[in-house]
Amino acid sequence: MKAKVVWVLLLVLTLASCGPRIIYYGRNYTPTTNVDIFFRENDISDEHEIMGKLVYEVTAKKRSEKVQKKLMNEGKRKGADAIIFDDIELTRTGSKTAGAAGGTGRSGFFFGLFGSSTKYSKGQQVKGTLVKYKKNISR
Repeated sequence: MKAKVVWVLLLVLTLASCGPRIIYYGRNYTPTTNVDIFFRENDISDEHEIMGKLVYEVTAKKRSEKVQKKLMNEGKRKGADAIIFDDIELTRTGSKTAGAAGGTGRSGFFFGLFGSSTKYSKGQQVKGTLVKYKKNISR
């Protein structure tokens, strides 16, 4: 019974670590409850500072509303007052698998029979900038 629990826990940890992650570089502040959305820094009228940059790479099948909500929630956790969506692009990644017995026989019959294959998947990469309004920075 104890061994089953350990295996289930390892499986859950492995699956959780394989999912899409948000990569963030920058400062953290006290979490906020609201994040404004912008697509250009010039549109922000309040005095502000750039607190960090983030990148989120997910499958292309993920709905844009869910991606936006995920990034806004991350902004709230980091203490941002606003997020600027800098760049949204489609990506294409591939993984290659090799066969066990690739090669050619005397007649060339086996060439490619057990060869490698490449599987491509489409994704989207969203880059954003987290912003902190100067009026909300406690000094």
